[in-house]
Amino acid sequence: MNKNHYSLLIFFFALTTACGLLQSLISFKIGAGIYTLDAIVLWVIGIGIISFAESVFLLKYFHYRKYWFAFYAASVALITNLCFLIVVCCVLISKQLVSYYKPVAIVYLCAGIIYAISLMFSGSRKTLWLKTAGVYGLVIGLILLSVVIRSTLPQPNTNILERITQWTSLAANLVPVLFILHLITEIKLLKTEEPDIPISERATEMFGLVKTLALIVTIGLGTVISYQCYSQIYWGKRNFENTKALARLFEARAFVNSKGDTLRYRLLKPLNYDPQKSYPLVVCLPYGGQPGTDTIRQIEGAAAAEILSTDINRKKYPAFIFVPNCPAGSGWGGVPNYPSVDTLVYKAINALDTAFSIDAKRRYVTGISRGGYGSWHFICTRPDMFAAAIPVCGGEDPELASKIVNVSVWAFHGAKDQNVPVSGSRGMIEGMKKAGLKPKYTEYPHEGHNIWYQVSITPGLWDWLFAQKRI
Repeated sequence: MNKNHYSLLIFFFALTTACGLLQSLISFKIGAGIYTLDAIVLWVIGIGIISFAESVFLLKYFHYRKYWFAFYAASVALITNLCFLIVVCCVLISKQLVSYYKPVAIVYLCAGIIYAISLMFSGSRKTLWLKTAGVYGLVIGLILLSVVIRSTLPQPNTNILERITQWTSLAANLVPVLFILHLITEIKLLKTEEPDIPISERATEMFGLVKTLALIVTIGLGTVISYQCYSQIYWGKRNFENTKALARLFEARAFVNSKGDTLRYRLLKPLNYDPQKSYPLVVCLPYGGQPGTDTIRQIEGAAAAEILSTDINRKKYPAFIFVPNCPAGSGWGGVPNYPSVDTLVYKAINALDTAFSIDAKRRYVTGISRGGYGSWHFICTRPDMFAAAIPVCGGEDPELASKIVNVSVWAFHGAKDQNVPVSGSRGMIEGMKKAGLKPKYTEYPHEGHNIWYQVSITPGLWDWLFAQKRI
């Protein structure tokens, strides 16, 4: 190998380290929110390509040094890495192969552990930095493997596991640095003990072009994903301010069922409430699900409640507005293999019917994202309870669409939604039409997940909702 090959390998290791540090920083800032960024798929693919190029050049190095155990172990690790990358991209793009994610992750980590062991016991063990990289990589791999395995067991503490993963992933960025230190040491040997194999001018230009393209792509993707991270943090703070204002306006209440299960919720009564009159009830399902101790963040994302609680709309559409808290690790139903508190919400609604003058024929449900799934789920499992629904960026099993009887639906979705596949809404609308129902559906061809603003200003939306009544 020529020192130009070494410099190229060092370049890719440095690039991998920079990308890893940036991803770790974003993960610490927004946690799992990193997987909701619009550029996350391109970022994952970009890192994957850089990692692949790095692995190919590293295999060439192992082959040149005749570190055969490390060569074959690294080859297997590269294959499992590609498989894992494919699964991650499928999950991010279309939410397919979700059930394969953890098994493939376990195989990938096991291959990485074997690769780390190979650095400790193959010919590479004679070199300080490679042996150190093996020991360090083994520890990192075992920690991450234990986290993945623990997440498959009952009642995992997701917050602790996420924090361990974040810190371990950050520490993993030291592994490429150890390789860089080793390669720098060997470059010195090329100058003193080994002849420097000449390389053609064309190959030198090719190496320079590869470095330039990789650097441009990395800087471009890094800039985009960093901006989106900043934007999410900024709007997250804005949304939280709106949520706190909403919480101050609503009354904090709690429902406890016969088993002692508790559902916290917020309730806003109609303006100038008159018990002699009956009022509609609007169930606004938030996408919150923040830490269990933060009951305010649990109602974050109840966007319809924010609109309907303004003075002008409270006068125009007098109604009870009900916002249940979204407990951490739970949802409203509609999401496969995810805990739901839907039954508790139904019982809380029945309790409200008893306590207040609510028109049982004019109950409505709406929500975005997790709340959109819940909206579909509610009208599929309890169509007798609701007169209308406005699911935004949600979905359900299309086989259940025929159960939506006497419920008016106006659904919304962005065609380029990467968080919740548009197929979720399309499938439900198609299922309703096949059942002879007539739902309304608005799809934004050039929009992604953040479509609420367009939805909220849809002409006639709220007039349509409050005009619906069960027969």
